[in-house]
Amino acid sequence: MPQRLLCLLLPVLLSVVGCQEGPTTGRPLGNAPDGVVEILSLDKDGKIQHVEGKFLEAVNRTDSRLVLVDCWAEWCGPCRKLGPILEEVKKSWGDKLEVVKLDVDQNPEIAQHLRAESIPDVRIYRSGTQIGEFVGLMPRAEIEGYLKSLE
Repeated sequence: MPQRLLCLLLPVLLSVVGCQEGPTTGRPLGNAPDGVVEILSLDKDGKIQHVEGKFLEAVNRTDSRLVLVDCWAEWCGPCRKLGPILEEVKKSWGDKLEVVKLDVDQNPEIAQHLRAESIPDVRIYRSGTQIGEFVGLMPRAEIEGYLKSLE
């Protein structure tokens, strides 16, 4: 009996909490708002540099490079743990991967457009279309394996 009730109520509950639009993977950026983000780059010595850039320019690329967007906030403990992991991933992947750090407190319109409701929220794009995502802290090896599966 409880299972039947759940089956009847689940569609209603999902529509109330906003899940009716489905997953975000496969969704192009479309008319996403723009804002200032940090882009991880490597200097000539292979050290990570944080460079300011524009969100749409960094993510809505025409080449086939993977773009990893890390939706994070300074006050988020798991976000602070994921940051160094993503720096190591960037070092490992080099120019094959663009890493964009989107501070959700500084860019709430972009975070809302992406439907980033829990952080850390990581989205992977190719040619301006989202091809993957994960939420929460993930070990480096799993992130790299996931990226390889998306190449």
